[in-house]
Amino acid sequence: MMKQIWGLWRDTWWLWIGFVAVTIGFSLMVGKFFLLLLPCLPIPFFYFAINRYDEDGNEKANLGE
Repeated sequence: MMKQIWGLWRDTWWLWIGFVAVTIGFSLMVGKFFLLLLPCLPIPFFYFAINRYDEDGNEKANLGE
């Protein structure tokens, strides 16, 4: 399972850091309520890692078929 997580991080690290930055930015500009989103981010991360990457950490082929 660690290779699946590492595979997703390797391919999308910039996106997840962007999610964290936007969440912190909204919390500073709008309200602290947005900080509640930070503990929710690992849920979709692990979901996509398990469903989109194989045991070797490579993206699964033919996901749409």
